[in-house]
Amino acid sequence: MFAKIINERSFIFVSFGYQLLAMDKKDAILKSVLKLVTRDGFYHLNMKKIAEEAGVAAGTIYLYFKGKEDVINALYKLIVTDFNQSVLKAYNEEKSVKENFHNMLHSAVEFYLSEKDNFSFIEQYTYAPFLFKENQDENFMLLLPIYKMMKQGKKEHVIKNLPDAVLLSLIHGPLNTIIKLHLAHKTDLHKKGAKQKFYDACWEAIAIESNN
Repeated sequence: MFAKIINERSFIFVSFGYQLLAMDKKDAILKSVLKLVTRDGFYHLNMKKIAEEAGVAAGTIYLYFKGKEDVINALYKLIVTDFNQSVLKAYNEEKSVKENFHNMLHSAVEFYLSEKDNFSFIEQYTYAPFLFKENQDENFMLLLPIYKMMKQGKKEHVIKNLPDAVLLSLIHGPLNTIIKLHLAHKTDLHKKGAKQKFYDACWEAIAIESNN
């Protein structure tokens, strides 16, 4: 009986060890893709380079992913999930739509400023061919929390009754541009009042005039 318990515990321990090892390898693969895409772009990415950067055999990648597009989509979903969770933390149902908009946009800016490689990856992914987006759905849409908050604002008649795609373009476009300008040292978001002016400008672009 005692030997059986030992064997069962040993099996559990070994299985858990394999799971941790698998997670480490998958994480290494995703980190290597992020590094390679940031440095070289999507079109120079291949499985051999990913394997070399991750320190694994090329065949190991196929244990976790179907191919290059699958790895790219997996990394996109991981980053977007982290991004949306970060933005969602800034939402407070007791605050007004305007206050939540400012706070959530602030979280989005801070996420990108602290995760520059993630910004570079998302920027490239956004403008990549649809080849990479076959399995993309709304659950992994960038700015999803802000998108849902804007729908609430339209119901409350504080946000312009424009198509969702238009409203998102009035936020996503300026957000991308201001981060790129900051990273290129063409503007300084750390300068006193710079972020607040940006948030105010984005709000004015989507808000009904009386709610500015």
